Amino acid sequence: MTETTESGVAVSGPALPGPDAAFFLDLDGTLLEIAARPDAVVVPKELPDLLSRLRGALGGAVAVVTGRGLAVARGYAGVPDLPIGAEHGAVLDPALPGAIPLPVPPPEWRRAADEWAAARPGTLAEHKTHGLVLHFRQRPEAEPEALALLAELMREGDRGFRVVPAHAAAELRPVGADKGGAVRRLMAIPPFTGRRPIFIGDDITDEDGMAACAEYGGYGLRVPDDFAGRPALVRAWLGRVATAVSGNGPG
Repeated sequence: MTETTESGVAVSGPALPGPDAAFFLDLDGTLLEIAARPDAVVVPKELPDLLSRLRGALGGAVAVVTGRGLAVARGYAGVPDLPIGAEHGAVLDPALPGAIPLPVPPPEWRRAADEWAAARPGTLAEHKTHGLVLHFRQRPEAEPEALALLAELMREGDRGFRVVPAHAAAELRPVGADKGGAVRRLMAIPPFTGRRPIFIGDDITDEDGMAACAEYGGYGLRVPDDFAGRPALVRAWLGRVATAVSGNGPG
């Protein structure tokens, strides 16, 4: 099938899945366009309705799995009872049995991150419950310094964290927290159990989720490859999925 960009250029997209699909969706760069700063994201007004339609078509088997914090992710999605794996799976809502206790960054690490960003205009320190992120999209030359700071913090002792690269950012994340874990835990419960999972993401942090979907006979779709790097095309395609699965029109 094809979708069309605003400029009228036809873009090939993946085939539509069947009614046994389950979706695990990243936010930034997938459902939402990347912004210069993480707090400058613009959420399309149609996104909550799209997610609600997709959930209705698939018996509720739709979840957001994101690096964002839970409150931010839920606010962006705009669907109150939508399952969300936040902070790369470190936080899951609804909470499920079997959660592994995860560490939190000590206060001195958070202070060091804030001081680093304050000394470098155009950067930002983002704090999460179980991690922190140094953003440098507006100042890409700061990447080596960001990685050096996180490496320095890690040398203070093994506190159960690892450094993970992201889109114009460097993240300190608990060992054992990844999007694949969120997929596996949700696939163990209704309405996801027994379905064919599909993970849609745009960068390296989504690969764990895609690998987990493959374990259940599913697969991953990469926004740069399958949707020409355009979240608008992802949303349009998901709308077609909802329509086709609901039987309300052609795919």
